[in-house]
Amino acid sequence: MKIIGHATLVTLGENHQVINDGAVAFDEKKIHAIGTTEEIKQRFPKAKMKNVNGRLVMPGIINNHMHLYSTFARGITLKDSSPTNFVEILERLWWRLDKALTPEDLYLTAMIPLLEAVRNGVTTLVDHHASPNCIDGSLNVIAKAFRKCGLRGNLCYEISDRDGQGKCDAGFEENANFIRCLKLEADADITAMIGLHASFTLSDTSLERAAELMKALNTGVHIHVAEDKADNDDAIKRGYRSVVDRLHKFKLTGPESIFVHCVNCDSHDIQTLGLTKTNIIHNPRSNMNNAVGCASLEKMMAEKINVSFGTDGMSASPLEDLVVANILHKHQAGDPRKIYGEAWKMFAVNGPRLAQKLFKKRLGVIEEGATPDLIVWDYLPPTPVTAENTFGHLTFGLPFSRVSTTICQGKTLMDEGKIAFLEEGEEEELCARSRELAKNLWDRF
Repeated sequence: MKIIGHATLVTLGENHQVINDGAVAFDEKKIHAIGTTEEIKQRFPKAKMKNVNGRLVMPGIINNHMHLYSTFARGITLKDSSPTNFVEILERLWWRLDKALTPEDLYLTAMIPLLEAVRNGVTTLVDHHASPNCIDGSLNVIAKAFRKCGLRGNLCYEISDRDGQGKCDAGFEENANFIRCLKLEADADITAMIGLHASFTLSDTSLERAAELMKALNTGVHIHVAEDKADNDDAIKRGYRSVVDRLHKFKLTGPESIFVHCVNCDSHDIQTLGLTKTNIIHNPRSNMNNAVGCASLEKMMAEKINVSFGTDGMSASPLEDLVVANILHKHQAGDPRKIYGEAWKMFAVNGPRLAQKLFKKRLGVIEEGATPDLIVWDYLPPTPVTAENTFGHLTFGLPFSRVSTTICQGKTLMDEGKIAFLEEGEEEELCARSRELAKNLWDRF
C-alpha cells in the first residue's frame, strides 16, 4: 500500500471535490481510500507515504484522439507550395508522410510522444494510426511502445480506399487480427477499435464491411467526421444528406463509436448523433490550425452527446485543448459567458466516461475503487482551490506548471521528473535515433 499525502487533492469526475491537506491510499489494483492526510495515515499506518507538501494531485489525463505517427512531421518542410485548403494539407503532408513510414519509424514515432505523455501526466491515449507501406503488424509495434512506457492505449489502423483495394483489405485485416489477438491475451490496458479514415476516402462497400466487422467483433469505429466541408460535399455527391447521414445509414453510429471533429455538422446531424449516443471528440487546436471551422459544442452538449477532448497529433496532452476551447468558443460567439461549464464537463466527466467504456475501468477520477492513475503537479496554488473554481486552475495555472510524478495503474512511471522505466542515457539515445530516422524520412518525403 502507498499513500500520497499532504496534497491539494483534486478528484474530478461527476462527484468532483477538492480535499486540502488530502491523501490517497492505493496499490496496483485500485484506490483504497481518499481523505485528509491524518485520516488516511491512521487507516493505513504501515503504508509508505510520499509527502507532496501541498502540491496539486489529480487523476491521470486522458487524450481521446491522438495520431502518434505524426511525430516526424515536427519541423518538416513541404517541397511543394504551401497548402491552401484542408484537402491539400492531407495530400501534400499527411498522406505523403504516412506512406514514407518504415517499421523502425513506427516504434520511435510512438515512443517519443508517449514519453511526452508521461512527462505531461497523460496516462490514457486513444490512437488512430496510418502507415500504408507497413500495415501488417503495425499495431503490435505501437502496443509494444505502450507496454514499454506502462501507459494505457486504445489502438486502431486507419482503413481507407485512397491507396487501392489491396491496402484497404490489409487495413481491415490489421484491425481484425489485432482485436482478436487482444481478446486472447486479455490485456486490460491495451484495447482496440476499427479505424476508418473519413467518409470521403471510403466507398459504400468499405463502409458496409466496416459495419459487418464492427458487429462481428463487438466494437465500434474510430473515424474522422465532417472535419472539413469537403467531407460533406463528397457525401452529397454520393446521394446522402451529409456525412453523418451516410455513416448512420451504414449503422456506424452508436455508443461504441468515436466520431472525431464533427466541425461541419448541422442541427440535424447533431440530433442524429445525440439519439444514437455516438461519442464526439473535439480537437480545437487542430481545427484552428487547419482552418476548418469551429464545432457547435453548445448544441452537441444540449443533445447530451458525450463530447470530450483529443489532440489530433498536436501534442500528447489535451490540457492545451481545454485552454484553447475555453477561449475559442467565447471568441467565436462574441460572448465571454460561453462554454465554461461545457468545457469543464468535457474534460472532467465526459473524457473519463469514454475511457471507462473503452477499458472497462473507472478512469479519470480519484475515488475509492477507481483505477490508480495519479499525477502530482509541481504547482503550489497561489490562490485557494475549491470544487467551484478548479476550472480556473486547470486553464490558468496548471498549463504553465510541470508534472513531477506520473503513476499509471499504481505503477510509478516518473518520479520527481525522472522516468522510471528508462536506463541512464536511454532517452537521449532514443531521441538521437529519432532525429536520424526523421531526417531519412524527410529525404524520402
